[in-house]
Amino acid sequence: MHVGYHLNALARRWPDRPAIVEGGRSCTYAAFATRLNRLGNALFGLGLARGDRVALLVPDCREYLEADYGIMSAGLVRVPLDPRLSRQELASQMADAGVRALITHAAFAGKVEELGPDRPDPVIAIGGSVPGALRYEDLLARASTAQPPLGAPDDLATLNYSGGTTGAPKATMLAHRSLMSAAQNVIMGFGIGPDDVFLNVRPLWPIAQILAMSHILAGSPVVLGGRFDPERLPALVRETGATRSSLVPTLLVRLLEHHPDGHPDLGALDAIYVGGSRIPAPVFEHAVDALGPRIGVLYGLTEAPVSCYLRPDDLRDPDRVPYRVRSAGRPLFGYDLAIRDAGGAILPAGSSGEITLRGPNMMLGYWNRPAETAAALRDGWLHTGDIGELDEEGFLFVVGRLKEIIRTGSSSVRPDEVEGVLLGHPAIAEAAVVGLPDREWGEIVTAFIVLRDGAAADSEALAAFCRDRLTGFKRPRRFEFVGSLPRSHYGKVLKKQLLEGIEG
Repeated sequence: MHVGYHLNALARRWPDRPAIVEGGRSCTYAAFATRLNRLGNALFGLGLARGDRVALLVPDCREYLEADYGIMSAGLVRVPLDPRLSRQELASQMADAGVRALITHAAFAGKVEELGPDRPDPVIAIGGSVPGALRYEDLLARASTAQPPLGAPDDLATLNYSGGTTGAPKATMLAHRSLMSAAQNVIMGFGIGPDDVFLNVRPLWPIAQILAMSHILAGSPVVLGGRFDPERLPALVRETGATRSSLVPTLLVRLLEHHPDGHPDLGALDAIYVGGSRIPAPVFEHAVDALGPRIGVLYGLTEAPVSCYLRPDDLRDPDRVPYRVRSAGRPLFGYDLAIRDAGGAILPAGSSGEITLRGPNMMLGYWNRPAETAAALRDGWLHTGDIGELDEEGFLFVVGRLKEIIRTGSSSVRPDEVEGVLLGHPAIAEAAVVGLPDREWGEIVTAFIVLRDGAAADSEALAAFCRDRLTGFKRPRRFEFVGSLPRSHYGKVLKKQLLEGIEG
C-alpha cells in the first residue's frame, strides 16, 4: 500500500504499455518508473531526507506527473501548489509546510522570481532555465535508476492545501495507505481496466493524486489533452480513443452550451466523472439527455477523497433520472457513511443532518492544527460539515454546508433550495445564494445572479418569480447581478468572496 511499490511493480508487469500520452508521444510504464526513481535519488543527492516536503509549481505536462509521483515514491511529501495563487499565498503555503525544495517550470519563472527571499533552496526547473535554479533533466541524467527504499503505508504522502468555501486555507495530511485505498476503490467502483483510456483536460495539480493515478494503476493510459476546449473536445475524444474523462460542473455546462442543438459525437467515451461541486438538477437532466448515460458523479473531500459514486448505469432508467440526478451516489467499498443530528445521533433514511464518513481513505489530520483535527475526527468518524440525507437504497443526497445555512429571524434557509428555484427562471444562467449580515434580521437572503447571454431580468421580475414559488422567509430580499461567480479549482462557488465583495 505504498505509491512507490505499486508504480515500480507496474513497470515490471507492463513495461512496454503506454502510461502517459502527450502530444502524440507515449511514455511507457518502464520509462516512467525509471524517471520517478531517478528523481527520488536526485533529491536525496541534494541533501533531502525522507519526510521532507517538496512543493510543485508546474503546468499540465508529463513532467508534472513524474515529479508528483516521484516525490511520493521516494518517501518525500508532495505539496501541490495552485499556479493561480498570488506571491503571498504561495509563500505562505510553502512556509506553513516547511518546504525544503521547489520543483517548477520555466513557464513560471516570473512567479518564482517574485518569491524573492521566500523561495526555497533548491529550486529545480523543468522545460528551460529559471534564474538560480537547477535543471530538472540534468539532475535526472546523473541520478541512479535504482528504486529508493520503500517507506511504510502510514507514512505521510501529501499535504493538500484547500480553502474550501469558508475559512482560511489549511493543509490536509494523507498517508500512502489513504491514497492507495482511494485509488483501489476508484478502480473497482468506476470499473476501470487496461482497455480504458483516460483523457485529461483539467488542471493536473488537484486531480493527479487520485483520478489520474487510479487509471495509471489500472493499466489505463492517461492522455494529456491540454486546456479544456468545448469545441474541440468531441474530436479529441475520438482521436485519442478515450473511454473516460473528467469535468467539473462549470466545464460540463460549457460543453452543453457549445452544442445546444444536438448530441456531440463522443465516440467510445462511456464515462465523464463530474465532482467538486453539485450539479444543478436541470443541468444534470439536460446533460443526460444530450450526452446519454455517460455522467458519473463522485462525492468526496480533500479529507476523504472519492467516498461515493453515482455510476452512469444508475441513470439508464429514464423514469429514475429526475430523482437520481439529485444524488451523489452510494459509498464505495469499505467506506461507511452516516447522517447525524447536532447531538451526534445517527438519523434514519430520509432525514437531513451532517454527513459523517469512516474508512481507510480518511486523512491523518490537518497539518499543525491539532484543535481542528480533533473537531473534524471524532470517534473514528470524519465530520464533513456537509448537510445531506440517505434514501432507502443508500443513495446520498448532498443539500448544503452547515456553515452556509442562512439564519434569518428565527428561521433557517437552505441556499440550495432557493438556488434551485432561481435556476428555473429562463433568463438565469447561474445563481448563488448567501446570508448577508443584517442588523434587524441577523441575515437576509441575498442572491447573486448571472444572466444568460442576451437575456434580461431585473430585481422586481425575479422577486415576482420567487413570490409564487417560495415561502416568504425564503425569498431573496436582495439581488446582485454579476458577470460571473468566483469558483475554486473544483468548481465550487466561493461564497465568502461574494460576501466580502458586497460588504466591502
